Amino acid sequence: MPLIQKDTPMRLILIQFITLDGVSQGPGAPDEDTTDGFTEGDWFVPHMDDAFITQAAEWLGQADALLFGRHTYEAFARDWPDNIDPNDPFTFLMNGLPKYVASHTMTEGGWNPTTVLSGDVATEIATLEQQPGRELQIHGSARLS
Repeated sequence: MPLIQKDTPMRLILIQFITLDGVSQGPGAPDEDTTDGFTEGDWFVPHMDDAFITQAAEWLGQADALLFGRHTYEAFARDWPDNIDPNDPFTFLMNGLPKYVASHTMTEGGWNPTTVLSGDVATEIATLEQQPGRELQIHGSARLS
């Protein structure tokens, strides 16, 4: 992998679990994401294996910041701060990376460090992309609203 120059702008990357028939809702518990009447939660997490965990940790390791929609942010902010397992390959990065949440209803986030993007979100994201770094990763957010 080539080294990225310090002045290279971040790339916006979408990391998302999606089924072959287009489901992109919460993959965990049955009640994790019931948006629009979705009742088929728990469709992915039971099938994760060590190889997938290793690959997903490598993907997250490329992030210099995370971008979420409000709904995903609230779910992650509810669960991740309590995950302090030093053997979990995601703990340090998920809790330590800068987080940006696109929302017109939130004014602040409690999962630090968090910045709420509430004005012209597209312009604010474009500004973030111009910052030096590797990747600004969107995790699980099918909607940035």
